[in-house]
Amino acid sequence: MRALVLHAPEKWAWEDVPEPDGEGVLVRVQQVGICGTDYQAIRGCQPFFTYPRRLGHEISVQVLESAGDLAPGTYCAVNPYMFCADCQACKRGDTNCCCKLRVLGIHQDGAFTRLMRLPASSLHPSDSLPPAILALVEPLVVGYHAVKRARIGARDQVLVVGQGPIGLSCALMAKALGANLAVMDIREDRRQSGRRLTRRVLTPGENSEIVVREAFDGDLPVTVIEATGNRAAVHQSYQLVAPGGTLVFVGLYTGSFEFDDPDFHRRELTLRASRNGTHDDFCAVMSLLETGAIDPSWFITNQIPFTEVPDRIKALDGALGCIKAIVDMNAAC
Repeated sequence: MRALVLHAPEKWAWEDVPEPDGEGVLVRVQQVGICGTDYQAIRGCQPFFTYPRRLGHEISVQVLESAGDLAPGTYCAVNPYMFCADCQACKRGDTNCCCKLRVLGIHQDGAFTRLMRLPASSLHPSDSLPPAILALVEPLVVGYHAVKRARIGARDQVLVVGQGPIGLSCALMAKALGANLAVMDIREDRRQSGRRLTRRVLTPGENSEIVVREAFDGDLPVTVIEATGNRAAVHQSYQLVAPGGTLVFVGLYTGSFEFDDPDFHRRELTLRASRNGTHDDFCAVMSLLETGAIDPSWFITNQIPFTEVPDRIKALDGALGCIKAIVDMNAAC
């Protein structure tokens, strides 16, 4: 069985690996989404990544053997977050904060191969969703969890900064909750994506506060979700939260975040981080998809065969108009 392994930044190799045995449900990988974490790993700037590694954590699979309620032929989304179940966070139910968390494709080998064995608890089956949509579930879960962390209610004034795939996922989930939504991005192609979700599409700059207030009839948003991981955007987002409001960091950058403590107290802000998601988040997103409450099919802008990944993936990093590239694993070696 062939696998594609990233040995160092931009250094790919096709390798023969044994078919998986041992515990877990045998599955055939169907589609794999490419995300910012993967691009960072390829560039060599992913802080949680070690080489060599087989990428792939946005995954859809087909079950090959019976396991409980899972019948052969069933298509599933995959929860790639492997948690210990024993640490303090896991015992509280915060499995996404597990002290020993291992994410497929980042901390341990992922889906860039044909067959895998996965825990039955990581598989989320669907009788109605196609494999390409199931491969979007993981990034949608990241957006869902961030919005849940923000505790957004209907008609709340919400600004999502950044309209890459995760920012779009956050905006999609906020819209589904009935939020009074605005989005912001420095790139025109990403602002165009945001226009599919709201008419309030903003361009950041030196007068961002004025622009944001104009969008919200003179107010600042009660909730700001920062989804860029850009240092300047992170610090600017802090300034755009209304008094008594909440700032959620879902984007990640390597550095420190500093703010003026008297100002933080004066505005009585709530600052939250958002990381990955939980089993319940996967179940909730699957329900939203299956009932048609959300439709992210337009996120998929590029589809490439697995055999062409080493030649084509670099060009997709930051490419204009690219929201989500999906790798078709049916062309696997």
